[in-house]
Amino acid sequence: MAKPRLIIVIRHAQSEGNSEKTSPISMPNILTNSTGNEENRDIHQTIPDHRVKLTQEGWAEANDAGRRLRKLLRPDDTIQFFTSPYRRTRETTEGILATLTSDDPEPSSFRRHDIKVYEEPRLREQDFGNFQPCSDEMERMWQERADYGHFFYRIPNGESAADAYDRVSGFNESLWRQFGDDDFPSVCVLVTHGLMSRVFLMKCKTTGNTS
Repeated sequence: MAKPRLIIVIRHAQSEGNSEKTSPISMPNILTNSTGNEENRDIHQTIPDHRVKLTQEGWAEANDAGRRLRKLLRPDDTIQFFTSPYRRTRETTEGILATLTSDDPEPSSFRRHDIKVYEEPRLREQDFGNFQPCSDEMERMWQERADYGHFFYRIPNGESAADAYDRVSGFNESLWRQFGDDDFPSVCVLVTHGLMSRVFLMKCKTTGNTS
């Protein structure tokens, strides 16, 4: 069995959907989502979540993540990426690979053609519906979710946290089965979203956690 020596979970870099740093109190069109990140509500009212792209700062963060990853790896490591199919996670993966495999400032032990990259839909962000509604409706929905219970409340046209947990659980189980392959890489990198990272870790560490 070729269980990887490292499983590394990376949240996507800064995107246009969470690029604002202004306080929600002074900027009404910025909300704080369930992961604690500030989101630009205007973006999510007009652009599908899966099409939200990285900012210039986000690209710099992705490149920096690649340099940091390079320091964690051994020269003889083999690497496999699983990435959410959303644009911001795919771009984060591109930015990571660019510096991970770059020969600047010194030769890299890793070549792009040797690194497997798979898009994994089960790692996508929790679905909060198609386009986010106006401020008043959004506040009503968050209050209803707080009253009902965050884990089981299903967003209209979207998912509950329980739904997201179920699909990440399915991914975890299929990933564990791959550990039985003799050629499974020594390092597995998941590029996903803030909430999904926590769900993945929750599934790895606990069972039956609905708080």
